[in-house]
Amino acid sequence: MQQPSIFKPLLILVAAAVLLTVIHLAASFVTPLLMGFFVAALLTPIYRRFKKRLPAGLALLLTLVVLLLVVLFIVLLVGNSFATLASSLAGYTAELVQRQAQLQALAAQIPEGGVLKKVISTLDPGTLIAVLGIVVGVAASIFKQGVLVLFITLFALAEGPQIIGRMEQAFGADHFLPHNTRALFGAVISYFGLRAIVNLVVAGATGLMLWLLGIPHAGLWAVLTFFLSFIPYIGAFFAALPPVILAYAQGGLGLALVVILGSIIINSLTENIVSPLVMSKGLSVSPTVVFISFVFWMFILGGPGAFIAMPLNVALILFLGSFTETRGLAALMGKIPPPADQP
Repeated sequence: MQQPSIFKPLLILVAAAVLLTVIHLAASFVTPLLMGFFVAALLTPIYRRFKKRLPAGLALLLTLVVLLLVVLFIVLLVGNSFATLASSLAGYTAELVQRQAQLQALAAQIPEGGVLKKVISTLDPGTLIAVLGIVVGVAASIFKQGVLVLFITLFALAEGPQIIGRMEQAFGADHFLPHNTRALFGAVISYFGLRAIVNLVVAGATGLMLWLLGIPHAGLWAVLTFFLSFIPYIGAFFAALPPVILAYAQGGLGLALVVILGSIIINSLTENIVSPLVMSKGLSVSPTVVFISFVFWMFILGGPGAFIAMPLNVALILFLGSFTETRGLAALMGKIPPPADQP
């Protein structure tokens, strides 16, 4: 029996390392490009619906109007939140120091409260404020690239079918490149498009809850919840961190626990009632793979990599599944349902 050679896997690893290094160095260009394609895939159902009844140019224009209205709504909703929150971080630090001192005084009155004291000591105000700063920085970096993402989205919508057609002419209809490109856009449209509806329900309910509880910048956290909810398992956790920190600073541990409980209830009801009604099938991706990819793509592409980690996972699984040598690895990472005929 012939022993497998190690040179081919090593060559593949070296090529992958070189490619990822180039992507990391060119992240300022690659990130808006990938974001633009992702947004274009989400808008494709709207564009197709307009295109069935109107000329292609007018359909594209109306789709652009829809996108601009959404962007305008988001800007009006969270536009002032960035500057206000950034300028208020010092004040929140003082409030957090006061809250920690109150908890430490309460723990000192409790006999055998050594464990409680250790827990309270982990609530370092500097660390909590650093978490808030990271979240605000990530969100701001995405909005700064909005104009470039908008133009890429328009070109992707207008030229998408023609590009795939040229791929088929160049490589053949059965080649893995045009086939997987169609499969990728089909999966993004059928899954992430429907997921956007579920996320909208979660974000709306979360924003309303935070507004009723008087948590600052409820609109900003609602928008953040919408985008981070595209990340299964861990997205809701990261989206809830900033409002919980602000609730703790503003109202103490009790208000923070109310926000945590409310977020759990909203996500549980949505995932168990709304999601099954909207989505008949979902992506079956290993939770470990989801978490590792979340951290990995944030390292490669910066903060925006968190929002497009799942579409990149889908692309990677489709790519690995195209080759006999890597098909087993693709199966270990997860299973992608076939895209719907009419997303």
